Amino acid sequence: MSKFIKLTNFLLNANDIHKIVIQPNKYFIHIVSKQINGFNCGLYGWSIGNINSYTFEIEVCKEKNSIDYKILSDWINKI
Repeated sequence: MSKFIKLTNFLLNANDIHKIVIQPNKYFIHIVSKQINGFNCGLYGWSIGNINSYTFEIEVCKEKNSIDYKILSDWINKI
């Protein structure tokens, strides 16, 4: 199976896909970002912090993006 999905405007790395939400005539691809943001604050041996990463969403609609919808449908059916 290919590691990339070739859509009309870009290549999508299949390893970056977190999940695909399937709705009638529409797919929502959730992409996990490799970027992690955070901070750490320490005082007298105690510290607190926060780490965040972002998830991006790509919508592929059968009516608006018929070519991409077919490509993605074929890829999902091969899994």
